[in-house]
Amino acid sequence: MSAIEITAHDIETAIKIGLAQLNLLRAETKIEVLDEGSKGVLGIGVKPARVRLTPFAEAESKAPATAAQIDAAAEPEADANESTAAVAEGPVDIAAEDESEAAPQGEAEYAGTKPGLSDESVQLAATLAQGVVDRMDLAVTCASRLVQPQGENESFSVWVDIQGRDASRLLAHQCEALDALQLVVQSMWSHQTKSNLRVTLDADRYKERREQRIQQMAQRLAERVVSSGRAITLEPMPASERRLVHIALRDHPQVTTESHGEGSDRRITIKLK
Repeated sequence: MSAIEITAHDIETAIKIGLAQLNLLRAETKIEVLDEGSKGVLGIGVKPARVRLTPFAEAESKAPATAAQIDAAAEPEADANESTAAVAEGPVDIAAEDESEAAPQGEAEYAGTKPGLSDESVQLAATLAQGVVDRMDLAVTCASRLVQPQGENESFSVWVDIQGRDASRLLAHQCEALDALQLVVQSMWSHQTKSNLRVTLDADRYKERREQRIQQMAQRLAERVVSSGRAITLEPMPASERRLVHIALRDHPQVTTESHGEGSDRRITIKLK
C-alpha cells in the first residue's frame, strides 16, 4: 500500500480523510505535515493544509531503521520526576502508566474485587443517559452493563450501549457529542451512586469495534517487530487507546511495550524483549 497525500481545510480533517482512504488506524501510519495551511484574513490568502500518510509497511521498506535509531526508539529518556514515565526494560505497569490519563478526574482504582454496586446502580447509568438523549430529541435507546476487568490489575467499569436510528449522530465531528454526553453522565452517575468507577458510553458499537481493531493492530505490529527484529514507534494516541495496546501485548512472549513523550505527543514503542 503506497503513501498518499491529502489536501483539506485543516490538518486534522486531512488526516481523517487519508485514514479513511487507507482504511487504517492513525497508529498504523506515519503522518507528515507537508503544509500547515492558512485561514487567511477575510477570505483572502486561504491556503489548504496538506499531509502525507505512509502505512508502516511502506515506510519501513523505504527507510530501514539503523541500530542507533532502534536503540533511540526503544530506550527513550525517562523523567525521574514523572510517576508515569516508561521504564527502560520489562513490561509496562499498565494501571500506573495510563489509567490516570484514561479515567475521569477523581476516579479511584477498584482492581481485583467486585465493587459493591446494586443492579439498580448499574442501570442508573442507562437511565441518566436516556434522559439526556431524550432531551436532545434523539431516537435511541440506552442499556447499561457492568464490565469485568481484563486483568488482575484492572478495575470494573460501567458500559452504556446506545442504539437506534439517531445513534450515529453522536459520532459526528470525531465523536465530540458522545464524549460530551459521557462526561455529563459520568458526573451525574458518580454523584448519585458515590462510586468512582468509570462510565463508558458507546454508540452503534463504535468504541467496541474500535477496541477490537486496535488490539488486532497491536498483534499485527508485534508480529512485524518479531519478524524484522526492529522496534516500531506508533503515532501519538489517546491514553485510552495506548492502554488497549499495552493490554493486548502484555502477555506476548517476545515483545514488550513502552510509552514515552508527554501530553498529546505521548506514544508507544513496541520492541523485542
